[in-house]
Amino acid sequence: MFEEYIKDLSGHSGCKISLYRNQDGFLVRKSAGSPDYNDRLRVQMIKQAWYKSSKNADIRAPKVYKNGITDGIFWFDMEYLNCITVARYMETVSIKEIAAFVDLVIDELHISDSIIMPDTNDVFQKKIKSLYKSIPEKDIFINALKRLESFDFSNIPYSKCHGDLTLENILLDANGDVYLIDFLDSFFDSWMIDVAKLLQDIELYWSYRHEEISSNLELRLTLAKDDLIKRIESLPDGNIKVLQIYYILLLNVMRIVPYAKDDETKEFLHNAVIKLNKILDNKEK
Repeated sequence: MFEEYIKDLSGHSGCKISLYRNQDGFLVRKSAGSPDYNDRLRVQMIKQAWYKSSKNADIRAPKVYKNGITDGIFWFDMEYLNCITVARYMETVSIKEIAAFVDLVIDELHISDSIIMPDTNDVFQKKIKSLYKSIPEKDIFINALKRLESFDFSNIPYSKCHGDLTLENILLDANGDVYLIDFLDSFFDSWMIDVAKLLQDIELYWSYRHEEISSNLELRLTLAKDDLIKRIESLPDGNIKVLQIYYILLLNVMRIVPYAKDDETKEFLHNAVIKLNKILDNKEK
């Protein structure tokens, strides 16, 4: 079978992403960055393949073609998509389309089939404790971990989830079809983690941290955030669920801290923790 390497694309989550071409057209190959990442990438492939094969019509995932191991590195090939990210789409989307987009995403979450597991808080607390070894010894970060330790995560529901549902990982093609890419394995799977990852972008602006945000984009992100929160609040015990999601978001931010290299990202994380502490203070009054 004819197969030609074209170029490397951006890498994500410890992986390498490359563009190839065969007799049928273009395809994307996702490879583990090292043999240690092989098992994680397999889980990510399985998540993506399951999502594509599920009876999901409104949001799709790239087709998974084949997989293998080369020189000890696991890889899999997938469908190439000619799309833009929703992070870029949000810069020009009409105001009336924002609520429809939020509804589309929320309706695809596995809320109704989620369950409460008996050891959930233990799983979260183990993850929180592991961060003490790797974060900078700054009061703001130490205090954030202590705040997380004091929260009871027992009622965080377990469900299928994407794992890294940022606006960069939601794509839109010319026909208006929506796709999810870069599925991620997680220490715990929950639709609340997906919502927290959305808030990481539309509340904290993670995907925009290296650029100046225009007033138009800020307005659209704020409207998306307000619509998202309203949808969660409309669920049974909605206010409690929103509080839980913001605690998960704080944990997400703290998990990034050990990997921050550039000053811009470090400043972003510092300011994000300050903002989240204020939000949590207000919601716990």
